[in-house]
Amino acid sequence: MSFAREVKEEILNHTFSQEQAKALLCGFIKYNGELIFTNKGFALKLTSTSNNIIRKIFSLLKEIYSGNIDISIVQTQKLNRDKVYELVLTDNIQEFLAKNYIYDIGNNVKIIEINLKNDHDNSLVRAYISGVFIAIGSVNSPETTNYHLEFQTKELESANYLKEILNSFEFDFKVINKRTKYICYAKKSLVVSDFLKFVDASRAVMKFETTRINRDVSNNVNRMMNIDIYNQQKTLSAGSQQVKEIELIMEKRLFNELSEKAQKLATIRLANRDASYSELELMMNETGIAITKSGISNLFKIIKKLAESIGD
Repeated sequence: MSFAREVKEEILNHTFSQEQAKALLCGFIKYNGELIFTNKGFALKLTSTSNNIIRKIFSLLKEIYSGNIDISIVQTQKLNRDKVYELVLTDNIQEFLAKNYIYDIGNNVKIIEINLKNDHDNSLVRAYISGVFIAIGSVNSPETTNYHLEFQTKELESANYLKEILNSFEFDFKVINKRTKYICYAKKSLVVSDFLKFVDASRAVMKFETTRINRDVSNNVNRMMNIDIYNQQKTLSAGSQQVKEIELIMEKRLFNELSEKAQKLATIRLANRDASYSELELMMNETGIAITKSGISNLFKIIKKLAESIGD
């Protein structure tokens, strides 16, 4: 099961008041419903590839819709495709859609905005957004490295209205056009996590955050290991070059040209070719010569300069 379906099914496992159920169904039907014309007049078809989702939608509908609802299962012709579960509402469709601010059949217009007059605690707008997400929303699995949550609409007005609602809660959704679709989307992990909280998908939040944190920790560990490996390789390379310079100076009998500190450092380096500057600092201090890593770096620059002068 995809992570997006897990989120949708978790949302529908909650208990809703009648007003919240109306708001959720308003969002779902507005973007999932399809008007069809039968010999009895208009009918409304709702579909899902999830049996759990369609059963929950059916249960919520029975609370606010008194008409007939036909249930059917359609087996798609394509291989490896899920069955499609359908609900068809056949009675008083025009009145039902208008009363719930979903569709104006007379003017053939989807009602984009919602009625939030009695939404004193934001529970209705959250239910509405939940319904829209169940209908046209998707979210990437937290297992992927690409955080992405989106609503895919047919109308620019719908995408912009969703963005307006969501960003009024300090989200960071944007809208783009892809061919014939308009996408209201967010890509930041924090926004995705906060949205899951917004629609009360607490188990999904826990899974998302746990996976994200584990991956971030793993990435940080790998990054630190790579840094350590790089530093070790850098130390080995620098140590090898410094040994060559010291040996050249000794070969040319110019070792006494170095200061006492530089001579001591050179002697320690020859005996400890793989030692880091921190280790060299400790060894120098143990001989009674107080010095820092910066001081060691400066002494090696002096040694390097003398070795290069020999080549000149």
